[in-house]
Amino acid sequence: MIRAVVFDRDGVLMRPAQGALDRFAAWLDRCTPGGLDAHRLREVLLPLWERYAAEIRDLKVSAAGEPRFWLSFADELVRRLKSRCRPADVVAEWPYYRFIEPVPGARALLEWLHLRPYTVAVLSNTTPSLRESLAYHGMDALVDRFFTSCELGHLKPDGRIFQLVSEALDVPPEAIAFFDDYPDNVRIARRMGWRAYLVRLGEPGPEVIDRLDLIYEILEG
Repeated sequence: MIRAVVFDRDGVLMRPAQGALDRFAAWLDRCTPGGLDAHRLREVLLPLWERYAAEIRDLKVSAAGEPRFWLSFADELVRRLKSRCRPADVVAEWPYYRFIEPVPGARALLEWLHLRPYTVAVLSNTTPSLRESLAYHGMDALVDRFFTSCELGHLKPDGRIFQLVSEALDVPPEAIAFFDDYPDNVRIARRMGWRAYLVRLGEPGPEVIDRLDLIYEILEG
C-alpha cells in the first residue's frame, strides 16, 4: 500500500518557463548600454550558469549561503554583459524560479493528492530554496515535505539520499511511489526498495510515464 508520493521537481512537476529568457533580456535591456537581446544573453548566461550549477552539484550551497550564491551569480552576469543593472535588483526581480513553470496538470495532480491520505514530498537535486520555488507558483501548500540534495548532503542517484528521505518520512521504502525523469535515479530508487517510475513527458515509450494523468491510474490501481 502506497503511503507517500515523492516527485522530482524539474521534468516532472515543473518545466522551463516559455519566453522567460526573452522577458529577462527585455528587462536587462533597459539598463544595458547598447541594448541586449535574448541571443546575446543566452551566449553569456548559459556557460556562466554551468559553472555555478557545478557548485550545486558539489553540494556547496547551504541555506545560509544561498542568497550570497545568487547575488554572486547576478553580479558576474551583469559585469559580463557590461550592464548597469544592480545585481540585487536582478536577484529580487528575477529569482531562478521565474524561469520555470508548472507542467500542465501538475497543480491538479497535487490538489487531488492533497485530498487523499498520502504524504506528498518533492525530492530534487537543487538548492535549499525548493519550497520557495513552488511557493512562487502557488503550489507549496499542496506539498508536505521538501528535500534537497544540498541539505541532505547527497545527490540522486546516490542510494543514501533515498534512505534518508524514507527515514525522514517514517515510511518504509516499499510504501513510497517515486516519479523522476532520470533513468539512473529511478533505477537506484528501485534498488532501494521504492516503487519508482520514469517520467518522460511527451515521450511515449515502454515503461515510461509520458502524461501526468497516468499517475492517477498508478496510485488508484
